[in-house]
Amino acid sequence: MDDPAVAELLFAAIGGDRSRLTAACESYRNDCGAVLLALVVHDRPIGVAGYAQDRAGITLRHIATAEPHRGTGIGRRLLAEIRSRHPDSDLVAETDSASLGFYLAAGFAATSLGEKYPGVERFRVRLARFSRKRDCSAQDSSL
Repeated sequence: MDDPAVAELLFAAIGGDRSRLTAACESYRNDCGAVLLALVVHDRPIGVAGYAQDRAGITLRHIATAEPHRGTGIGRRLLAEIRSRHPDSDLVAETDSASLGFYLAAGFAATSLGEKYPGVERFRVRLARFSRKRDCSAQDSSL
C-alpha cells in the first residue's frame, strides 16, 4: 500500500477523487479480512486485485491492470491467484458495463442491478466455487 505505483493502480480501479483512494488504502491496512495482491514484473507493479473474505465467500473489491499491460491476461492471473487461495469460495463483484466483458470472458455470470446511480447500470457478477465432490447421482448410462 505504501508503494505509489500500487496506489496508482488501485486508484485506476476506484476512480473518483483521492479521498476514495485514501479510504480504500485504510481498509486494506486495517481490515484483517481484506487482501490486496499486486503482480510485480521487474520491480514494477503491473496489476492489483483487492478482495475481502467472509462467510458468504470472496468479494472482489478492486482489480486493475497498468495501461500498457491491459488485454494480456494480467487480470485473469490475479483472479486465478485468488481462486487458488480460496477454491471453496464463490467469487463475487459489482461492476459497470465498461468492465462487464472482462468478467464474462473470465467465466462469471452477471445479473443486472439496474441503475444504482443515475444513468449508470451496475451488475453483480459471480464465479462459482470449484466443486471438489463428484456428483455420481446422474451417471452416464452409455458407459
